[in-house]
Amino acid sequence: MRYVIAFVLSLICFLTLHLFQVDNIFLIGAALLLFVSGVMFPLLYTVFLEKNIDRIEKFLLKNKHDPNFYIIYALANEMDEEVKDTTEKLLKKRHSTSRKAIYKVVEALYFNKLDVAKSHFSEIKSQPYRLYYQAMILLEEVDINGANEIIEQVSPKWMKQALLAERKKKLNNIPQAKNYAEKAKQHTKGLQRYLLHKTYEREFGI
Repeated sequence: MRYVIAFVLSLICFLTLHLFQVDNIFLIGAALLLFVSGVMFPLLYTVFLEKNIDRIEKFLLKNKHDPNFYIIYALANEMDEEVKDTTEKLLKKRHSTSRKAIYKVVEALYFNKLDVAKSHFSEIKSQPYRLYYQAMILLEEVDINGANEIIEQVSPKWMKQALLAERKKKLNNIPQAKNYAEKAKQHTKGLQRYLLHKTYEREFGI
């Protein structure tokens, strides 16, 4: 439906410009920019900025045909078969080695296949994500000292707080784990917030 609306709006925009004989390239460019912004803003806002969990979940379910969005819903709600199927679809769609590595590592960590995760995390180009998943692997192996060294190098606040929450959980310090989990959530928006919220709701009841 969004694309139908986009087509209609673009047609109206074109006819309006033609009616008033607007041929200034800058005016046409500005009109197109406003049009694209108006159509894309709701989607981008939900993906990156929304904080309302119910709205995000509604968006994810509405777009469950898109594996890029449905993988978030499947992971957040521990839907094992959907995680497998959706990851497979994403791997078939993507050509980037780095992006594929992220999908493989996420799936491997989800199913606790640490050997698989360890064999792919180094292929992730983004340093923050590479360090994040490396630390997660070490925490799953209960290599706390090794994880601490990596956590010190992690810059994004939500990543560091999430890792600290996981570390405290491994050390059976649940009150502090909850505290770090809350801080991690505070530093997230959009789809990442939804994923953390659902995970921490299940693990810590927050």
